[in-house]
Amino acid sequence: MNAIEVKNISKHYQDKVIFSQLTFHVEEGEMVAIIGDSGVGKTTLLNCLGQLEKIDSGQIFIQGSLSNYRHRKYYFKSVFGFLFQNFALIDNESVYENLNFITKDKKQIKKYLEEFGLGKEYLTKKVYQLSGGEQQRVALIRVLLKKPRIVFADEPTASLDDENSQIVMRTLQSLKNKGVTVIVVTHDKGLLPYFDKVIELKSDKSHEIKLY
Repeated sequence: MNAIEVKNISKHYQDKVIFSQLTFHVEEGEMVAIIGDSGVGKTTLLNCLGQLEKIDSGQIFIQGSLSNYRHRKYYFKSVFGFLFQNFALIDNESVYENLNFITKDKKQIKKYLEEFGLGKEYLTKKVYQLSGGEQQRVALIRVLLKKPRIVFADEPTASLDDENSQIVMRTLQSLKNKGVTVIVVTHDKGLLPYFDKVIELKSDKSHEIKLY
């Protein structure tokens, strides 16, 4: 079954066409990259797939059912996980406080912290005290604790060094190996070997799909 199927979707901002008549599908358990030059609408497309923004026309099917933007809270709660470039953590709260709204299982949180090289002392550290790489690891743990069926990641390695970038990509790949669908916006073509499929948006509003 397709995790996501897109039929003739278009998006505009006032008079500017962001993308037009896009049609493609993403199978369950696929790891897919969205690439293209700056300004072609990569993040906007990701946001539309993840129901963070409305499309202007066309249809998006999620797990076989036509999506309804008014019902997006269901997807946020039960289906989707998000990994943002800016991490979307609460800076003045502790690591534990950022994670315990997903689960109250402190033992599980500690387990993931240790797996990502963050000892139990990180539980009480404020997010603003962490490096960018450490913050992204906490954001990854938040996704893992949620147990989503579809993960959307917007430039998840953009501000990271090579070591932390590889941690992020290996983690996303491990989710894919468990049957989770992973959709990633990236500008880094060096990461493309991680993906099963690449959707390239072009400045003429067309798109090309490549299989790897």
